[in-house]
Amino acid sequence: MNRTVARRIFAITLAVLLAGCSTVQRVPADGLYAGELCTAVGTGPLNCGAADVYLARDRAKVRVSDLVYDLTMDQGQIEVTLVHGRTLVDVWSGSFVWQHPYLRFIDPERRTFYRVRFADTPQGPMSGQRAD
Repeated sequence: MNRTVARRIFAITLAVLLAGCSTVQRVPADGLYAGELCTAVGTGPLNCGAADVYLARDRAKVRVSDLVYDLTMDQGQIEVTLVHGRTLVDVWSGSFVWQHPYLRFIDPERRTFYRVRFADTPQGPMSGQRAD
């Protein structure tokens, strides 16, 4: 399959995935959540795993083991900083949408789709505290 066809397939897949998000629903309340992070590359299947998710206003931190995705969201754009322990792994921006209880965003350069699921209610001692 040549690159042009692969890009078109990715664009169509992304449009279909985000079209399901066109009815934007409420954002979960600030707090610490048990969650799930799923990723998919290109048109591949979602790969999911447990995550701790902390949400405050327009920021979120998604922790999977010793990897932390630090997310800053504003008007449909997301800035992502990925850290492993104390090492900066990557920084990128893309677009995002909320579809309660999901936050969906993409890394367009790597053709990677992300979905973060939030539990129904915040939990733990950090519930209601700010991320910054």
